[in-house]
Amino acid sequence: MPSVVFLFAILFVFMYLMIIRPQRQAARKQAEMIAALKPGDEVITAGGLYGDVVEVMEDRVSLEISEDIEVEVSKRAIATIVPAEAFADAPAELEEPDAPEQVEPEPVAAAQEETRQA
Repeated sequence: MPSVVFLFAILFVFMYLMIIRPQRQAARKQAEMIAALKPGDEVITAGGLYGDVVEVMEDRVSLEISEDIEVEVSKRAIATIVPAEAFADAPAELEEPDAPEQVEPEPVAAAQEETRQA
C-alpha cells in the first residue's frame, strides 16, 4: 500500500513541474506585461490587430489601428507588446515597393488584322 501512495506523490510532483508551474509563470508574465502597458506602445491583440496604445483604462485599452481610427479592447485581449527594435532591422527596400513596369497593350484592330492574315 505505501508504494501506491509513493507513486501518486511522484505523479503529482511530475504534473506540478511539467504542467501547473509553467502555466502559472506564463500567466504571471502576461499580467506583468499588461500592467506595464503605457500610451505609445505598439501591441498585437489576440485577434491579430496591430495598434498603438492611446489610453490605458482600468479594464480596457484604447488602440489606434489606423490614422484617426481607434478601438477599445479588453486588457486581456492584448497578446504581446511589439518591441521597437523589431522594425529597426527591416531592409529599406521592403518599406516602399517599386511599381511594376507598364506595358502598352496592342490596339485591338491590329490584333484582329493579324488573326485574319493567318
